[in-house]
Amino acid sequence: MTIVTVVTAFVLGACGGKKADFDVDALGSELNEQITYADTLMPLDLDTAGMFLNLSEINVTKAAIYEGSGGTAEEIVVLECATEDDAKKAEEVLKTRVSEQIESFTDYVPGELTKLNAAVIKVNGKYAVLSVSDTPDEAGKIIGKYM
Repeated sequence: MTIVTVVTAFVLGACGGKKADFDVDALGSELNEQITYADTLMPLDLDTAGMFLNLSEINVTKAAIYEGSGGTAEEIVVLECATEDDAKKAEEVLKTRVSEQIESFTDYVPGELTKLNAAVIKVNGKYAVLSVSDTPDEAGKIIGKYM
C-alpha cells in the first residue's frame, strides 16, 4: 500500500464517507456482547419488533434487534433498509422510539432517563442503528467500526 493510498483512505474515512455494506447481525451481536447491560437483552424477530417500533412504512431488508425485560430502557436496533430514504425514515422512527421511552420511563423508572438521553442513533447509507446503554461512548466506538 502506498502512502498516497493510506492517506486517501484516512481522509475518506475522516470525512464520514459511507463504509461498505456490513453484517447487521455481527454489529448487533458485538453491541450485545461487548457492552455490559443491567438487563439481559434477548433477540427479537423483525415482525415482533416492528409492532412497537412502527416500521410498517419502511422497507427493512435485515435487522438485528435486542430488547430487555422492560425493566430497563436498554435495547439495540440495527436495521439494513432497502434504500437510503428508508434509512432516513428509520432514523425518525428510532428518535420517536427514544422519545416514547423517555415518556414511559419518566414515572416508571426515572433512573433510565440517563441512558435514554444519551441514546446513540446513527444513520449511514441504508443503515440505521440505535443503542441504549450505560456506555454510549463504547457503543459509539463499536458502531463506528461498521459505519
